[in-house]
Amino acid sequence: MENNSYNPNPGVTEQSLLKRVVIFLEDGDFSRADEYCERVLDINVENGEAYLFKLLASLGFAKKEQLFDLDEPFDCEPLYAKIMRFGSDELKKEVESINLSIIARNEEKARLLRYEKAVYEKDTESITELTGVCGVFRSLGEYKDSPSLLKECITKGEELYDEKYNSLFLYIKDLEQQISDIKYHVSTDLAEKEGYDEYISENRGKKVFDYSKLIVAGIVIVGVLITVMLTLPFFEGDFGFATVIRGLASRTAPTLLITAALSFISFRLSKLLIKKQKSNLLADVTTAAQRARELTEEIRQNENEELFLQKELDTNLEKLRKLNEEYDLFTEANEKKEPANT
Repeated sequence: MENNSYNPNPGVTEQSLLKRVVIFLEDGDFSRADEYCERVLDINVENGEAYLFKLLASLGFAKKEQLFDLDEPFDCEPLYAKIMRFGSDELKKEVESINLSIIARNEEKARLLRYEKAVYEKDTESITELTGVCGVFRSLGEYKDSPSLLKECITKGEELYDEKYNSLFLYIKDLEQQISDIKYHVSTDLAEKEGYDEYISENRGKKVFDYSKLIVAGIVIVGVLITVMLTLPFFEGDFGFATVIRGLASRTAPTLLITAALSFISFRLSKLLIKKQKSNLLADVTTAAQRARELTEEIRQNENEELFLQKELDTNLEKLRKLNEEYDLFTEANEKKEPANT
């Protein structure tokens, strides 16, 4: 490499200046160290050690070994590029090794953090989260006990799916049965209510037939017939007028009295029976109306319950669909895939 150097003071060499830089760095006088690095570069702009010392001064380090303490790689620093450009092979190899060791250390930290995070999250009850955890253990390859933890998580995912699926399936079947039972009850209640409505429509305001007059008329007719039969012999026989009158009076009077009494009693009893029938009919219509109202309320409650159960059913069917989607992704991510070798 061509030596692009200019030394206005021949008594001062690059090496003598670099020795002063080392002392300044050890003393913590980083500004003077940087100043002297610039003096070295004024002599030789391609001095790789000067760029290294400038890097140390900018970071506040006394020795290059302290570069190992950096949290992040320093290859993004402009001075690093200058060291790699102008430094000796040994210097470049040493600085690059330090930078690579930081990268490796950070990668190990990141790997450990991913491992520890996955170990913590493997106890999740979510199949979706388990899919991610399995992916982490697979990407870690043979790191620690990642392979065995991967198998454990796959087994857990399968068991978790079976448990959730069976629970949802049984609950859905129970909801479907409840909805079916409610629909049956609603249909039977509707049929019963229609029967009551029809009965109420037919019997509300219905008149009870008044058969009291017919009963009285029948008793009178029977009484008349009996009277005629009792008095018939007097008209057919040869009796005197007085005898006939006395006979008629003696035979018809009791019959007429009995007929009148029976007619009155029958009339009163029939009126009472008719009143009782009207009362019973009104009571039956009232009872039917009350039962129809109760059935209407039961139907309303059952329909509301059916609506609630249907929403619950739809919700759980959606949960089952999502569960199957989660498990499909889980099996797809874990099917026939071997752990990475890292």
